[in-house]
Amino acid sequence: MKKRLVFVLSLLLSFVINSQENNSLLWKISGNGLEKDSYLYGTMHVSQKIAFHLDDVFYESLLKSDFVALESDPSFWLDNMFESNTLARTFGGLNSYGRNFYTNSFKLDSPKLEQLMFFISREDMLMNGILYRTNNYSQNFQEDTYLDMFIYQTGKKYGKKIFSLEDLERSRILVQRAQVDAMKTKPDVWLQKKMKKENYFSLLSNSYRDRNIQFIDSLNKGMYKENYLKNMLYIRNEEMANNIDSIARKGSLFSGIGAAHLAGEKGVISMLRKKGYTVTPYTSKESKVAKDSKSKIENKFLKIDYKQDFSSDKFFSAKLPNKLYELNMLNNTIYLSPDLANGSYVVITRINTFSYLKKDENFENKFNKLLYESIPGKIISKKEIERQGFKGLDIINKTKSGDYQRYHLFFTPLEILIFKMTGKKEFVNDFGNEFFNSIQLKEKEIKLEIVSPKVGGFSVEVPNNFTFTNTENIGNRLLQAYDERNNYYFVKEVVLNDVNYLEEDAFELERIHNRFYKELDSEQEKGSFVKGSKQQSYESFGKLTKENTYLHLKTITKGGHYFLLGFVSANKDKPTAFFKSFKVNDFKYKEEDFTIKKDTSLYFSVKTNVKPEYVNNFNRAKKDDKDYQGFFRSKTYKSKTNEEIYVQLKKEHDLVSYANLDSLSSTLIKREKRNFVTPYFTNSNFEKLNNLTEKSRTYIANSSYGKDQNNFNFIKYDIKDSLSSKVVKVKNIISNGAIYELKTLVDTTYATSKFIEEFYRTFVPKDTIIGKPLFVSKTATFFKLLKEKDSIALDGYSSVNFNKSDTDKLIDVINNSDFDDDQLNIKRYLIRELANNKSDKIDAYLKELYINSYDNPQYQIIVFNYFAKQKTKKSIETLLELLEVDIPLSNNNFDITNMFFSLENSLSESKKLYPDFLNYATITEYKKPIYSLLAKLVEKKMIKPKVYKSYRKQILNEAKIELKRQLGKKEQEESGISYNRYNNKSSEDDLLNSFVKILYPFRKDKGTNEFLSKIKRTNNIYANTNYLMLQIKNNENFDRELFSSTEKSLNSSGLLYKKLEKINKQNLFSKEFKTKDNIYKSLLFGYNNSQKIKDSIVFVEVRKFEFLSKKYEAYFFKSKPEKNDNSYRAEEWKLNVIVFKDINNLISTKPVYIQKNENIDETKPIKEVIDQNLEKILLNNRKRVDVSEANFRGGIF
Repeated sequence: MKKRLVFVLSLLLSFVINSQENNSLLWKISGNGLEKDSYLYGTMHVSQKIAFHLDDVFYESLLKSDFVALESDPSFWLDNMFESNTLARTFGGLNSYGRNFYTNSFKLDSPKLEQLMFFISREDMLMNGILYRTNNYSQNFQEDTYLDMFIYQTGKKYGKKIFSLEDLERSRILVQRAQVDAMKTKPDVWLQKKMKKENYFSLLSNSYRDRNIQFIDSLNKGMYKENYLKNMLYIRNEEMANNIDSIARKGSLFSGIGAAHLAGEKGVISMLRKKGYTVTPYTSKESKVAKDSKSKIENKFLKIDYKQDFSSDKFFSAKLPNKLYELNMLNNTIYLSPDLANGSYVVITRINTFSYLKKDENFENKFNKLLYESIPGKIISKKEIERQGFKGLDIINKTKSGDYQRYHLFFTPLEILIFKMTGKKEFVNDFGNEFFNSIQLKEKEIKLEIVSPKVGGFSVEVPNNFTFTNTENIGNRLLQAYDERNNYYFVKEVVLNDVNYLEEDAFELERIHNRFYKELDSEQEKGSFVKGSKQQSYESFGKLTKENTYLHLKTITKGGHYFLLGFVSANKDKPTAFFKSFKVNDFKYKEEDFTIKKDTSLYFSVKTNVKPEYVNNFNRAKKDDKDYQGFFRSKTYKSKTNEEIYVQLKKEHDLVSYANLDSLSSTLIKREKRNFVTPYFTNSNFEKLNNLTEKSRTYIANSSYGKDQNNFNFIKYDIKDSLSSKVVKVKNIISNGAIYELKTLVDTTYATSKFIEEFYRTFVPKDTIIGKPLFVSKTATFFKLLKEKDSIALDGYSSVNFNKSDTDKLIDVINNSDFDDDQLNIKRYLIRELANNKSDKIDAYLKELYINSYDNPQYQIIVFNYFAKQKTKKSIETLLELLEVDIPLSNNNFDITNMFFSLENSLSESKKLYPDFLNYATITEYKKPIYSLLAKLVEKKMIKPKVYKSYRKQILNEAKIELKRQLGKKEQEESGISYNRYNNKSSEDDLLNSFVKILYPFRKDKGTNEFLSKIKRTNNIYANTNYLMLQIKNNENFDRELFSSTEKSLNSSGLLYKKLEKINKQNLFSKEFKTKDNIYKSLLFGYNNSQKIKDSIVFVEVRKFEFLSKKYEAYFFKSKPEKNDNSYRAEEWKLNVIVFKDINNLISTKPVYIQKNENIDETKPIKEVIDQNLEKILLNNRKRVDVSEANFRGGIF
């Protein structure tokens, strides 16, 4: 919210004055050798009426001046936006499909009615922002345009030369810098007092009405920090004052700048005075003269010389007031041609109908009905027209504000074209004919033509009747054509330069076809892979039933470029010539565009054809970030060829160091393997299990490091996939404490392009020193700064790379440094770092530290873990010695759990802890882990009962107490007052279950036997099933009643069978319950889930399938939640699935995939729901696939 406030205020503000002077927004500049007076006016960049309280002298000064100057000349704005790719990024976001890539990025949808209404009725937002800045909700309180544009238009209409007072790009960078942490934490006290009575906007608006630029200056200083004032105002003020000084010497200049730039010591007025000018307020009354002048200016229109221009594919041409600016949004194209001087513009919209793929017989009728609803205001006239054989409509309308608009709409076999002109008042009626009469559409011809984007990349031969969306800009491309036999051709190029994931080529090529047919509600009849001279492709064939035509498709990829070719015809014949004519070509570059360019936001230079954009990464910085801390900044260089290079600057913390370049290379590659190469994490919990994963095919190749030609250290490597031709090409360049990373996607079957080769070869960090050298040890520096309690050390201790050679110094610091209470975490960290190495000296020191740390159990826990991880006889003996001295405790259960983790990983050594370890089992925090570890040892027969026999009485007493505790929980559950059913769940590590395993060898003892016989009274399925297993394994008469109830229970049936399978005793399971659907249902819903849902579980279907050449079967069940579920969807059925390997029809107890409680689309047959769910199972590891119903389907409409 604060950032938004800063942005809005930045547009509205602009004022400043140094001392108590007359309130004024208009100032006369004279003296200092000027032959004519010049004028300076403070504007508000809005169309609200508040900005238009204009005196007679405002118009007098404006009209009699020789020149007009604004902060920037509006005629350059669009060029700047298109050259900087600002609009490509904005609209490119609409083509970002995430996990639904294969569906949404390739589908060719017929336009919906609401889309057509949008394109017919819309007032272009971009043009509104440049020309008017109005909105429909405030029309009665706005002028026709904002004041800066009014000044510009007046200058143009009266033939005055227009000047920019500052460099547009430099200004944009300064404004972005100003946004970083702009506002004070609290306004100044005087301003807080005023804001109790009026909000900030009211204070600002009232000061502008009063023309009190001194107060506006005070508002700025009271609200904003120095960084904001410097970048938003002071630096820009200096440039504007210098330019006013230069231009005013040539003639009378009228300058309109934001009012916040006027006042204060560093304001433009003060700066001009310091240059020797006399700057005085210039005011008068606002009389009829002012109103008449305004009306005269608004009613005056400038005759513009319209010039012929063409669409990039040459399909249409027209005489236009300005050049055409092309925007590509989804599958449609918009062209803009503004007439800034007259406040008018032309917008041309091309809407692809894709009628050859999905024909709407009632389309024209629907469209005609839409016109009345979609045309703004009142339709004055409507008549049919025709151009080059294409029928259309000529429509004139008048909006409620009294402005005339005019449309020409044409219908071609491929698209709807909407030519629209809008302007103020009668402008369109008076000047529109020159545009509309000049519109020409491409003549129909019967010949073939080789077509290619202007920037290269591919070529293909199609009939001359074609349209080609986006032939030369960033973004997806679409070529469509038709011939005299009404055959339809298309090529769609989709770009996805993903440097974070590689997918199998064959899967992608085929998946695009699968989804394309699905979106058309058609079936693919056949398909096959085709091996070309360079790349593999996939071709398929199907029928479009509703259209009674046949569809042929072909897919090819090259790096991040995906090509889908399509052919629709009334006959089945394969379009061999069309498919063969498609060629993947080299990109076309202009050699002169490759120049050395400096990136001022990431501090490097490089030879490239892409203009660096200033990216304001500083917005992500924290307010209290320090120079010694690390940071990331990044940007993407995008070429018009749709190639991309991702550049990241990582500044390491000043205390980070590496032993050498080899060490850093190893670290970076390990990190890459962890983040990129490692397959998806497979989670296992109550709701989901996923072990249907394949071994990662991704690997690191061609790694090397050394010095480049500029003497910078580099590390480079490729990330590859064994089933893909795509490669992520990575290069790291090290400059002092900064690591630059370049990443791009290339294709191994093609030569690397000039854009990428030049960028990687010529990349040079600036000589700006960032951070501290990485290959110099920082430990000595750290110890020195820690002693001085310097914030670098206090904040950055975890960045230091300690090694064995630092042992003595670490011991000295731990022993002798004076750590404040809030710095004890540093001491703990240093102890852990010391414990990461092993030596006799460290052993001795840590033992001593343990003994002396009675008041610091966290230190003791670190020492305990140090010896536990050694897994030797000596370390186990040391642990027992230390426990005799003192017992470490913690409020954090994880600390205790972690202490025993290493012990469980080395049972052969850990068994030596017993029986002495049992002395500590009476301690609450130690009870469960000590008995759990003993149970594991007993179960694996690694410890004999006689070892702990002397502790039997203690163990039995503890077991009886736990039994009583669980019986109490059972009573709560049965009475319905169990507050947390998850806390009541048992597990294999359950304490009662551990007691069963530990005490069973003493079952002949009366007390023990009595305890064991009462286990079945609990709901603990693990304890019960383990008790049964122990009886069966020992060939004893087992509890038949317990066995029968366990195999019948939904909760325990699957678990019992699983345990019987382990000891090869499945034959004991009753035939009645020994079925896959019964056992699988228990494995899916059991394990302590409530019995209450058992009657609301319905077996639906079993599906068999193959995955990675292995056979599987999926069991689907429907279920409803428990009756006490109060969620709003509690009554709805949910779909659940459990998947096993299909091995000779045997019952398996090892599920590989579980998904529970998925919503069921009740509008679909259950078969279709299961089909979709099975597809989800098969594709669950494919990052770019989303088969859910919630995926993006409807575009932005």
